[in-house]
Amino acid sequence: MVVELADPILQSILLGSSYTLMAIGLTLTYAITRVPNFAHAEFITVGGYTAASFANSFGGLLAFGGGAYAAVVTGSFVVAFLVAAVIALATDELVFKPLFRRGATPLHLLVASIGVGLVIRYILSIVVASYDVLVLRSRITKETLFAMAGAPFTNLHAWAIPTTIAIAIGLHMLFTRTRLGKGTRAMASNFDLARVAGIRTTQVRRFTWFLAGGLAGLGGAFWSVNVPMTPETGWGILLWLFAASILGGFVSYWGTIAGGFVVGFAENLGISVLHDAFGVSFSYRPMIALVIIVLVFLLRPRGITGLTMPDLGGMMRKWLARVRAAFGRG
Repeated sequence: MVVELADPILQSILLGSSYTLMAIGLTLTYAITRVPNFAHAEFITVGGYTAASFANSFGGLLAFGGGAYAAVVTGSFVVAFLVAAVIALATDELVFKPLFRRGATPLHLLVASIGVGLVIRYILSIVVASYDVLVLRSRITKETLFAMAGAPFTNLHAWAIPTTIAIAIGLHMLFTRTRLGKGTRAMASNFDLARVAGIRTTQVRRFTWFLAGGLAGLGGAFWSVNVPMTPETGWGILLWLFAASILGGFVSYWGTIAGGFVVGFAENLGISVLHDAFGVSFSYRPMIALVIIVLVFLLRPRGITGLTMPDLGGMMRKWLARVRAAFGRG
């Protein structure tokens, strides 16, 4: 049993780390600027293409290994973070901030974000098609470092998992120990009160979008090591990111971190168990994220933030009572 579950568990941790990196920015932009940003998917795609393009440009150095290999890998991740961060900041300055000043509602901003995402995606498609890289595979490949209970532990595990942990700790220190972080929390709690209190809301907003886009780009860079990049890559991941963010209540970055790993484990480990026990096809993997979203909205729209065991027990009793009542009426 341990040997059979070792690989799904390792892959679930890797997926959870990737989803967490990409979903944190989605939560931050909504919590602080009230933008349910569907264009977040394109920041991921841009980050993945940037990382893969950078690595392929210096592909000759990868063969040397050692310091040259580490420099190319690190450079590709840093450049992906910066490019996606700048694009995210530009979208807010050019689209979302002007709409916010005109009194746009979250629904207006949501529709605008879909339009922004389509514009970025099609511009990216035109650019990559002109270079004949609509499907781009990074020369940085996933390689097995050692085996754990027969399951491969790869270089991608060694990069993504510690990076996610470090970012989670760094964000906690930022939001609790710095003036900028406290201003960010104040804006998330009450924008008008934060502005009256003298917080530089414009600078906080810019920092939020820069950070959110950068983390999405970094997540895309890790994703490019695992799968080839296409202009649709980010859009294909967005459902899982919304599931992770919704689990966190769309306002808590700690809840989103937990949600990312819950989604990763539910998707990867859950489908493996269902396949082995009931023969469920792996093609039903996307259904798990949809089920998570529906269950959260039905049972606890605020997400898992602040959830206690008594709360969980109460929700289960209410849900079972509803099921019995529904079948009783039938």
